[in-house]
Amino acid sequence: MKIILPILGLIIVGAAIYDLFQTVFHPAGNGGLSDWIAGTVWRILRKFNFKGMLIAGPLAFIMTVAYWAGSLVLGFGLVYAPFLPESFTFVQGLSPGGYRSFGAALDVSLCSLMTLSTGAYPKDLWIQISMGIESLLGFALLTASVSWMLSIYPVLEHRRSLAQCATLLHYSEEQEIRRLDEISDSDLSSILLGIVSQLTTHRNELMQFPITYYFYEEDRVTALPGVLPYLADIARQSAKRGGAAAISAVSLGGAIDDYLDVIERSFLHRQFRSRDEAMKAYASDHKREIVRSPARGRKAA
Repeated sequence: MKIILPILGLIIVGAAIYDLFQTVFHPAGNGGLSDWIAGTVWRILRKFNFKGMLIAGPLAFIMTVAYWAGSLVLGFGLVYAPFLPESFTFVQGLSPGGYRSFGAALDVSLCSLMTLSTGAYPKDLWIQISMGIESLLGFALLTASVSWMLSIYPVLEHRRSLAQCATLLHYSEEQEIRRLDEISDSDLSSILLGIVSQLTTHRNELMQFPITYYFYEEDRVTALPGVLPYLADIARQSAKRGGAAAISAVSLGGAIDDYLDVIERSFLHRQFRSRDEAMKAYASDHKREIVRSPARGRKAA
């Protein structure tokens, strides 16, 4: 057991460190278990509809960090367990006999992770080094978690800004304040290229921080899953125009397809036969009503 338990503990620690690295430090990398945790939380809380989905993202973040911290405590606890209490000295007042349980090993591991003292000090140099490494990993985990949290909110802000921009365009057309087919090709091209830039930026950020997919927005009107079909409509309609407007419209359509490809592969785990089918599934996963171009409705009428 003095060999098997430490090896098992190191495997658990190594898996957690790898998952943390893939999730936080590796550009466009995906963690294994952390992604599964976030997806599972999302699927469970979707059953509670709006209120449950509102806390899905924050809860997924907390549970992921808890998994990393718990893995470090458990893993190092397995490393220390076979050597307690024989390989440790204790301050006066502590009974070595009380440290024969696995719970005591977890207590030593937890205090080591938090750089606190339990009054149990290792005699062997390698255990001292292990406890020092655990303390460094604890500090790294705290720093990485804070950095990850601060990196999430700019991604959410960019997504909201894109959705708000699209919603305002739709409002302008729906209220017939000004329709996109009434403006010049150069003006339309500028508008569409701006949307392309925002959408490609958000796509890249989503690949970097997949957990942002599970942060549900409280605003029931302005949300990207619902308004994305409108952007697809104006890309399809504007592609029939000439000059720079057509090129920009084709670019927007390509950006939408690239974005949907990420959604399909990373979150919906399905391949769809068409863009419209993928957009409907995306909106359905977030329980959003689909917004279409007013020009589409006029044409249908």
